[in-house]
Amino acid sequence: MDAEWVVGIAAGAIAAISGMKIANDKVKFNKRESQEQEIMNEFIVPFLPDVMGFYQLEVLGKDPFSTVDKEKLVDGIYRLSDKEAYRRFDRHGALFHMRAFPELAKSERQELLHFLFWYLDFVNNILEDVLNQTDPRIREAKLLEKQFAAWFICHEELQGDAPDSVLELIRHSSYFADALKEIEAGVFRELMADEELRSERRGNFARIIFQAFEMEACSEAELEAIQQFHEHFNKRYTHRNKGLIRF
Repeated sequence: MDAEWVVGIAAGAIAAISGMKIANDKVKFNKRESQEQEIMNEFIVPFLPDVMGFYQLEVLGKDPFSTVDKEKLVDGIYRLSDKEAYRRFDRHGALFHMRAFPELAKSERQELLHFLFWYLDFVNNILEDVLNQTDPRIREAKLLEKQFAAWFICHEELQGDAPDSVLELIRHSSYFADALKEIEAGVFRELMADEELRSERRGNFARIIFQAFEMEACSEAELEAIQQFHEHFNKRYTHRNKGLIRF
């Protein structure tokens, strides 16, 4: 009887501990869920529609940089990006990168693309946790993050002699969307976080993007952008140094 009593007490204790652990895990899960919903309400819902506006530019046919109030958008995102509660959800250091150049992002196209890439990198982690996995906004936001990286890297590569060609890339991003889908998101993060690595690889990266773009290009402006890229590439990457670029 004593042995049965001891076993019963032990079993009861184990059950109680297990119950407490489950309860604690549930509390932690609910707290995390609540914090993510708060981030959705504060940091995503007010700004993401304007950022996603870039996704509709091909349909709208507008100047990509005239569709957003850059100063209002950057100031709003930057002001909230320093909140302590957000940091535990920042898996890839996006908030740190985002806070490095807010003033430049308000005045320079290239840095706005850089800033919004890191904003989306943070946002996409939250969207995956909060939204239903079949929600098309997840897919669109992930693709747009890659597009921001592609636009930024191509702009950085071509800013000296063919910056306007990047505007055609932005207007017609569907032309090279399949090429972006083949590249893992982590590759874009590495490139966007490391200027030296980008310098080594951006020539070949831009070539990949423009090759895909060229297969679909048909208007005069699109063909002119292709021509500008070829002139840039042939001038910058001579027979001697083409072997130095890689991706």
